[in-house]
Amino acid sequence: MKWLIPLATLLVLSACIDEGDWVDAFDLPIGFGARPFFAGYLKLNSLQSIYYVYTPSEENPSKDPLVVFLSPFPGCSGLHSWLYFNGEFVFTKNSDNFRHNPHNWNRQANVLYLEGPAGTGFSKGANANITDQSTT
Repeated sequence: MKWLIPLATLLVLSACIDEGDWVDAFDLPIGFGARPFFAGYLKLNSLQSIYYVYTPSEENPSKDPLVVFLSPFPGCSGLHSWLYFNGEFVFTKNSDNFRHNPHNWNRQANVLYLEGPAGTGFSKGANANITDQSTT
């Protein structure tokens, strides 16, 4: 278990080499400029892939620490926190618009958001019926 986080980190960072996962935030319809990030799928096996978002640090990505953010609740999307609380741009309350978040976590850290288990959120999985028992 102690190797899970370092292994997941290495897998994501090696997958980020693929320019197909690069997201130019200037192309997003959010109404303001934001920094680019990586997003895509990490294949677990032939039937399952987990979705990730990797946001490089705004300060010094090569020297700043890596924060790995896993879903806070069983069967809940880990991207919820990225889009509502600690991402560079977050949803504006009671609207369908985004706003810049001055307290984003990637100001001084590289942040890796992982969905889990497979089948949760944007992740793909053979078992579409995810319950609390799926994560125990």
